[in-house]
Amino acid sequence: MNIGRKTLIIIMIITGFIFAVSFATLYVQTHIVEGTACSCTLPIPVLIPTFSSLGVFVGSFVYYLMFSKLENTDRESTREARDLLELLQNDEKKIILNIVENGGEMLQSKLSRKFGKVKAFRTLEGLRKRGIISKEKHGRTNKIKLKPEYKNILCF
Repeated sequence: MNIGRKTLIIIMIITGFIFAVSFATLYVQTHIVEGTACSCTLPIPVLIPTFSSLGVFVGSFVYYLMFSKLENTDRESTREARDLLELLQNDEKKIILNIVENGGEMLQSKLSRKFGKVKAFRTLEGLRKRGIISKEKHGRTNKIKLKPEYKNILCF
């Protein structure tokens, strides 16, 4: 089911629930004002648990509809991340995974210690030239950051 259709169904369900509660409130208020609250067709004490139960049902149903949408979004992000990593060379994958493990940014000096100064520099330069990372001066080293569009895909 596409997102627009689900959103429309959710809005209709919530609107219907609000209408039903408003109508029941008017019904109860009318019988209280007329003084016939005890003799009305629907007993007032039954309306409260009925609408409470209906509210829980509507909330659960809306949550179900929204949760499946979120689950699909997570699956799409995972697939995009996997596809992106497949495009990278082995050294690039390792460095990107290290950056992702550190929340999307990392000091170049740490990467140099782990992978070797020359290998880290050359790999990072290739990633920078392709627009996957950015470098910012940070004291005597650089802070390596994933570009926002890649960070959104990889850091979830």
